[in-house]
Amino acid sequence: MLEVALKCQKAFERYEEEDSKYSQYFLDEEGGKKRFGPPTKNDWANASRFVDFLRSFYQATLKFSATKTVTANCFYLELCEILNLLKKLAITNDILLLDMVSKMKKKFDKYWGNLDNTNLLLYVAAVLDPRYKLGYIKYCLSCFYDASTVTSFILKVQTLLRSLYAFYSKGEICIPQSSTSFTPSNTFQDSLLSEFMRQKEQSTFDESLNEIDRYLADESVNPLTPSFDTLFWWKQNAIKYNVLSLIARDVLAVPISTVASESAFSTGGRILDPYRSSLHPKTVNMLVCTQNWLKSTNEGLEEQFFSDEEDELVQKGSSLSIETTKAVAITKWSSL
Repeated sequence: MLEVALKCQKAFERYEEEDSKYSQYFLDEEGGKKRFGPPTKNDWANASRFVDFLRSFYQATLKFSATKTVTANCFYLELCEILNLLKKLAITNDILLLDMVSKMKKKFDKYWGNLDNTNLLLYVAAVLDPRYKLGYIKYCLSCFYDASTVTSFILKVQTLLRSLYAFYSKGEICIPQSSTSFTPSNTFQDSLLSEFMRQKEQSTFDESLNEIDRYLADESVNPLTPSFDTLFWWKQNAIKYNVLSLIARDVLAVPISTVASESAFSTGGRILDPYRSSLHPKTVNMLVCTQNWLKSTNEGLEEQFFSDEEDELVQKGSSLSIETTKAVAITKWSSL
C-alpha cells in the first residue's frame, strides 16, 4: 500500500499546489482533533524507508507461501537474511526504525533464537539444495553464533541426515530414469553405447565414500543460476545419488507454510454457504478445483495487466487534469 502511494507522490504535491481546499481540509478539526496531513516531504521520505525495510519481509512471505515451487529449502536461508537485516539496523542511529527493529528482534529470538528448539528437518532441506549444501549453513550460523554452538549444531544436522540415509537405504530403491540418460534402442551398436555410458558414469563415483560424503564433496551449483529447479536437479542426478534423491523427494515436498491448505478450506467455506449446504461432495470438489485452475491460469496475466495499467497512469500523472489528480490523491490517501 505504501509502495503504491509513493508512486502518487507527485499527484499529492500538485494537488496541494493547485487546490486550496485540499490544504484547508486538513486544517479543520474532526471530533475536536486536527486531521493528519497533508503529507510532507519528510513523510514521503519516511514512507520510502519503510518500504525498503518491509520489502525483505514481503519477499520472504511470498517465498514461504508459494504453492508452485519448493519452499522447504529456502526457509532457513530467508530466516538468516531477516536476522542479518535486523542486526544491521539495530546498531544504526535510525530513530524511525530502531524501536520497530527492537520489538521484531525480541519476537524473532522468542521463536528462533534458541537453535535447540528448531526443527532440524528444515536445515536438512537446506543441505539438500545443491546450491548451498552444508557450507552455506555453516557460514550463516557462524555469523550469529559462537564456534562451539555452530559445530555442535552442524553435527546434529549431519546425524539426522545420516539417520535418514540409513532408514531409506533399508527400503526398496526404485529410481526413475534421468531425462538425460541414454535409452537403449533396437540396434546392437546403440545398446553397447548406452551400456558404456552408464558404466562410465558409475565408474566416476568414489566407492570409498557413501552418497552423503560424495554429495557434500562435489562442487555446488552456482547459487546465482537463474530459474534453478531443485527437484529437476535431483531427478537428473537420481542415478548418481540413489538414496539421497529419495530423501530429497520427500523432504523438499514438505510445504513450509499452511497458507495453501488454509486457503483451500476457506474457499470451501465460501462455496458451502447456508443457501448451498446440500451440494454433493463431488460437486464441491469440482467447484474448488475449477476455481483454483482458473485462478492459476489467469493470475499472471491479471498481475501483468494491472501493473502495466498502473505504471501508465503514474507516468501520465503530470499531464492529468486537476479533477483527475484530485480523484487519484483522495483515493490513495484515504487508503493509507
